[in-house]
Amino acid sequence: MRSNFEGKRSLGGYFTALALKKSKPASRLRYFIPALSSRQRKPANIKISLFIVLFCMIAGLAGLYFSARFTPLKKIAKEIKVDSDASLVLNSMHHTSIRNGVKEWTLKAASAKVLKNDSKAIIMDIAVEFFLKNGEQIDVTAHKGYINTKENNMELSDNVVVKYGESVMTTDQLHYDKKSHIIYSNEPVTVIKNTSVNNTSVIKSDTMKLDLNKNTLELKGNVYAILSDALDFPPNRQQENNQ
Repeated sequence: MRSNFEGKRSLGGYFTALALKKSKPASRLRYFIPALSSRQRKPANIKISLFIVLFCMIAGLAGLYFSARFTPLKKIAKEIKVDSDASLVLNSMHHTSIRNGVKEWTLKAASAKVLKNDSKAIIMDIAVEFFLKNGEQIDVTAHKGYINTKENNMELSDNVVVKYGESVMTTDQLHYDKKSHIIYSNEPVTVIKNTSVNNTSVIKSDTMKLDLNKNTLELKGNVYAILSDALDFPPNRQQENNQ
């Protein structure tokens, strides 16, 4: 009996060992399956991330669409400047006149409004530089004016100031003729030159004409002058008293 029991025990041990040997492939398979599942999760995670990004993009575009669609039209209309008399409104203007390859003058304006039914532009806060043949220049400033967009003629008004060297001319209105290249005024003008505190020259007249080709200044009508120094506006000048 003892030997039989030991034989059964040894036989049981054999089957137990055999069962363990057979279970090893299952164990390997059990450890191999999780490795495969972790690799299979990566494409799934990428798909989820792409879906989230696509959803956010669609939601953002939809928000912009509905925001623009339901924005009050009155608010938009207030931000748009409409002028029935103008075909074009500019926040700033820069124009240069060139004749035969030579730059005659340059105009800058803070704003410009080109009229529909006229070859004119209304300009504001104006600065014009006229270039002389001797290399010097005359600076003109005014608050408002007109420029003919076809002929390049100008009419300036409201606090017109003309500067040349140490001389300053003031008037209420000034004209520029492109064809003759002449600046003139049919309103009273005053020319002042300050070389020092006690050395001031003053000339007043009813009209004036400044020829930019000849560098000559012509004053007419009730000319009144106090000269303490040579007046250089421009180098050549003519005076005529029509009293």
